[in-house]
Order: sequence, then C-alpha cells, then structure tokens
Amino acid sequence: MIKFLPAKLPKDTNIRRIDSTWDYKGEKTKSYTHCMHTYPAMFIPQIAKRLLEQYSKKGDTVCDIFCGSGTALVESRLLGRNSYGIDLNPLATFLAKVKTTEIDNKLLYKTYFKLIDDIQFINDKEITIPNFKNLDFWFKSPVIKKLAKLKKAINEIKREDIKNFFMVIFSETVRLSSNTRSSEFKLYRYAKEKLENYDPDVIGIFKKKAEISLEGMTQFYKDVDKNTWAKVIFGDSSKDNGIKENSIDCIITSPPYGDSRTTVAYGQFSRLSLQWLDIVDESDKVIQIDNDLLGGRATINFNHTLKSKHLQKVIEEIKIKDEKRAREVLSFFIDLEKCIKRAYLILKPQKYFCIVIGNRLVKQVRIPTDFIISELGQLNGFSCENLFVRNIPGKRMPIKNSPTNKVGALEDTMTKESIVILKKIK
Repeated sequence: MIKFLPAKLPKDTNIRRIDSTWDYKGEKTKSYTHCMHTYPAMFIPQIAKRLLEQYSKKGDTVCDIFCGSGTALVESRLLGRNSYGIDLNPLATFLAKVKTTEIDNKLLYKTYFKLIDDIQFINDKEITIPNFKNLDFWFKSPVIKKLAKLKKAINEIKREDIKNFFMVIFSETVRLSSNTRSSEFKLYRYAKEKLENYDPDVIGIFKKKAEISLEGMTQFYKDVDKNTWAKVIFGDSSKDNGIKENSIDCIITSPPYGDSRTTVAYGQFSRLSLQWLDIVDESDKVIQIDNDLLGGRATINFNHTLKSKHLQKVIEEIKIKDEKRAREVLSFFIDLEKCIKRAYLILKPQKYFCIVIGNRLVKQVRIPTDFIISELGQLNGFSCENLFVRNIPGKRMPIKNSPTNKVGALEDTMTKESIVILKKIK
C-alpha cells in the first residue's frame, strides 16, 4: 500500500511526502523572460529556483536534460549558476536560447518602435508567402499576408539576438492568430461557424505580446548575473552531447510525463511556429519530433531489462486492456532509463538529480512514475533522498482526457506532481 507521511522521509520508494509549500498557488509565474512564449507543461520558476537554492550553490554548473523553453536555465543565470540545457524540440531550444540571452532594453525598445513603423510601409508585392502544406487550412488569407509583412520587417533587423527576440514574439503571434484552438496543444481547427466571423488582429496581438516581453527582458537584463552563461543544446539526453563526465554540480529537470503522442504533443504544438520561422520547413519533419521524444516509438514486444517492480505491475495491468498502449508505456520508460544513465555519467559524485514528474493515467491505470524513477535511479547508482508531492494549481496540462475514446467519457489525468530527489552515490 502507498503511504503518505508529512514527517521526515525515509529512503523508501513506497513513501511520498505531501508538502503544500511546493504548490505556490496564486504566485506570479511569468516574471522575467518566462513571459515570452507559451510552451506545454512548463514547470514554474518558483520550483526551479527553490531546487537550485537547495541543491546547488553560486558558481556551480547545472544542467536541465529536458530543458523545454528554458525555465531552469533562466533561473540559473538569475541565481549565479552556469547552465546547460538539452532538448530534442528545435522550437524549445530556440526559445531557451532567446530567453537566456540578456539584451539592453534601450536597444530593444528603439528597434520595436522602428519595427512597428516599418510594417505600415510594406506592401503585398514585397512579401514572400510561405509554402508549406495546409497553410490556407490553418490561416485565413488576410492573416497570412499580415504575418508575412511582420516576418519581413523582423528579418530586416541586423543584430541577430534582437532579431531572434522579436521572432519569438512572432512565433507566439503565429499561434494566436491561426485557425487553431489556442487553449489546446494539439492542432485542432476552429469549427466552421466560428471561422466565419474570425478576424484576428495580427499586429495587435504582436504588439501586446511584445510589450509584455519587453518588460520581462528589461527585468531580466537588470537582474541577471552577467558573469554566468547558458548553453542550449539541440540533442538527445540519452546520448553524449559533449558535456564532460563528472562535470555537472546539479541536474534539475522536468521530463515529459509520457510519450508525446498520447500526453502532450510537443511536435503538434510547435508545427506552425517552426514552419513560419523556417526552422523546419516540412510537416513530416515536425511530426518526427513526437516520434523522436521519449517513448515515441512503441516497443515491438515486452522484452526488456528494467527491474522496476512498480513498472512491471502497471505494464501487466495495462496490457490486459490494451497491448499497444502497454508497449508505448514500456518504451517511454526504456528511453527514460537511458537518460538516467547518461545523467549519472555527467553528474559529479555526491551531487543531486532533481526530477519534477507527474503520475499519469493510462487506460484507467495510474502509473507511479515517481516510484519507478526512484527504483531506476537506485538501480543505476543513485540513492533516493526525498520524494515530495505538490498540487498543480495552474500548470497548463490536460486535466481531463478520454480513456475509451467514447464521446463524453472523461477522467482525471494529473492534478498533482512529484519531485524526486536522487543523489549520485559515487
């Protein structure tokens, strides 16, 4: 039976410590450059900051092996830590690089005002309409033209870091002016009835997001420790990404909660931005993102070397209901263990590996991912020092999903998440 104890936690994978001080309900989560762009399942900066303060010190080099849009990296630079971030989504690495690059607000505001003026003088003959599949399906014709004018004006900015800053805002504008339901991460087109009167104010959206982002960058430029650096790597965290063994003082990360196709579709969320930004120009390459992420390809069979008792139990339970889904879950944990092994190699002895994770539901079976990570960690050279449970008051995750694909059949997915603290033994 799973035990919940508010007292001091023994080193036992079957005990969670409920701690509401990790909830941060009602606190502002969009300060500094965290405000610049939406990204799926971002973990809030307060958690990153607290973990950094508790498990690292000023001058340390930390790493986020699933960095997403760079929350932990931004907080690292604010707290005087150097940082590496690794991610397999090219949109994520682009966002993380921009959010961790401080730019003088005077230069940004000067460029912004000029940019808004320049857009007014670009005519239809000067613009280049992008040529990617289903462009007209996802965007109305007037929106396409306005976005193309905006992109042209941004591309004329000479300084690369400033251009990239405004390209991030452009990316968010693309998402918010498209025909997709922006409240969701998967690509769902608005209903025909809504699209008839749908007329997004492209420039207005851009200006609103720009003004928020300019304030955030102004604050970041003022408070960032300019003696620190953040290096963002487009790569696979289960492989060698050029980070030396035994060189990292602390790893803080929040992995995907499950395979991308059935939990949070990072590839779908990123598709339109990547195509407009010319980072990825073909839909099939964007779809590949979801296949490349953890558990992106289901295992052929149930043969594996993972020795987690909790994992074996849930695999058997899911397998009874749906063999394919069971293989997808198994594939996710096979990939995750590879990342744990690589994390062990780059982390210094006696240092900490902090993982923020949710226990998702698959086929109405709750997967104790936190316990499984604790077990896999201990099998690969770590000790489990602590396991906290927090409520998720505002994280943008699917709270309900359909367990049976029946219309109206919904169930809770995740309203809590766990923080697993592992320590490299030697």
